[in-house]
Amino acid sequence: MRASVERVLGWSAIGALGVLALIVVAGQNGMYDRDWFTFWGGGRGVLQSANIYDATTWATITRENGSTWFPNPIFIFAPPTAILFAPFAALRVDVAAFVWTFCSALFVALAVIILARELRWQRAKSLAPLLSLGLLFFLPVLLTLLMGQISALVLVLVVSAAVLWDRGAWFAGGLLLGLAIVKPQPVAFLLPMLALWTIWHQRWRALGGLLLSFALSALATFALFPNFLSEWQGAMLSKVGGVSARMPTVWGITADLLGATLLATLSAVTLILVVVAIGVWLIARWRARVLELTSALLIGSVIVSPYLWNYDQVVLIAPLVVVLIRLDQRTRDARSVVAALLIFDALAFGLLIVASVRLADTFSIALPLLIGALWWWVERK
Repeated sequence: MRASVERVLGWSAIGALGVLALIVVAGQNGMYDRDWFTFWGGGRGVLQSANIYDATTWATITRENGSTWFPNPIFIFAPPTAILFAPFAALRVDVAAFVWTFCSALFVALAVIILARELRWQRAKSLAPLLSLGLLFFLPVLLTLLMGQISALVLVLVVSAAVLWDRGAWFAGGLLLGLAIVKPQPVAFLLPMLALWTIWHQRWRALGGLLLSFALSALATFALFPNFLSEWQGAMLSKVGGVSARMPTVWGITADLLGATLLATLSAVTLILVVVAIGVWLIARWRARVLELTSALLIGSVIVSPYLWNYDQVVLIAPLVVVLIRLDQRTRDARSVVAALLIFDALAFGLLIVASVRLADTFSIALPLLIGALWWWVERK
């Protein structure tokens, strides 16, 4: 009887995610003029064997498919991202947007469930309703869904890979982790640090899976877009240079507070070296605690990323859930878990208001910093 009730609740939750996706896509006019169209357009270019790194071709793909969304002159991501979205581009933009939005919500839910099961969180079921609402209203999750962004996929890939490693499935975990390259911004620090961890502790099968995944991505990239690098590099550097002082990273906050000065650059580099040093210390210390290590490195990754917006902070779901589980297991106080989640929800929305007033989102770096502070405090208990 209990199993039947849980099955009904599970399917009801999936149905609720479907309704949520439908509401989001309808409310965003089919996602034709949101970030989603960029990913869909890249996939459509792959299906048409078109050069999505040519400005004229990219403009044609955009206009012919009913969008006015031109935040970038070309497809701004690397080819693996476009290849991933080719199957979605076989569908109409709004239909594909519904499928992707539903998948994104499911990715977040799956990441939480995977972590709760792996860390044996006994109170997960009793806290599920409050936890679900709290995570739904975690601003990066909402922004990911509303913009049709893809970092929720990176979240579930990283979490799944860490759990596979935690269970000794080294090659499979490495292979899966390498797929996170489809959106490298939030994992630009995480991937090389985890590669270093595999070398440090001689997890050669994990490293082999990771390198094979990268090699397959590179092979597909240069098979379909042999000249993409020269065309893409200039546009990407121009994009990063034009917005870096507004991003919630060390690059953004130092440029925001100190201006375009040598001191700002030196400050950013110094802070990055501090994060690297902490990461190396954790790598040397933790041979087996893969989930905790990955969650800590994710915090560092969103802090030092050279290009990242607040929706990419959705990957913070992993360290946030890990720290909430550890907080509950150490304090045995469910109120602390709920209160902590609500505080981070309120903080993220407060930072959004500040960003809207200042037209710069640099202060949102406070979100990973405070999650990191809580993570450190709980680990010391």
